[in-house]
Amino acid sequence: MTLLLPYQVDITPGSAATDDAPPRYHQLRLTVGEDGQSRAEQPVRCTRITVSVPAATSDQRLAHQPLAISTTVPSVRSSAQGQEWWIVPDTTDPAVTVFACVPEEPARFDGTWAISFLIELHPGFESTTVEITEETTADSGPARSRSSRVVASVLPATASEGQV
Repeated sequence: MTLLLPYQVDITPGSAATDDAPPRYHQLRLTVGEDGQSRAEQPVRCTRITVSVPAATSDQRLAHQPLAISTTVPSVRSSAQGQEWWIVPDTTDPAVTVFACVPEEPARFDGTWAISFLIELHPGFESTTVEITEETTADSGPARSRSSRVVASVLPATASEGQV
């Protein structure tokens, strides 16, 4: 089923380990919605978004560790934007970590705003494909679950690596 909301997934690779420092975590930024593309005639109501990230598998010593060390949720301006968002990780499946992005109130994406979530991933993470599942509706009916695989853009590491 086609996703109703637009998504952009970017990964900024962390640095490799050196003699002086441990490896830096990768940063996955999930941006949802669009700013400046008004769709007031048919906004999308969203009750939940999940992003499923495959586990780090290149190093078996890391395979059972959670992928995230921290997540960042930005402030929102109104209840139409979900009031407040939470990220809840689920690490029960060793092959995948699922991050549920849940608004306190259903968010109304009308093309006038976007939200970005930052998830830091273990340095062993290698995939650029994640699965997005949204619970959305474009009418007054109940929200329905829709899923799709999304390939992330890998951004160059910068001098401000690790900063938000």
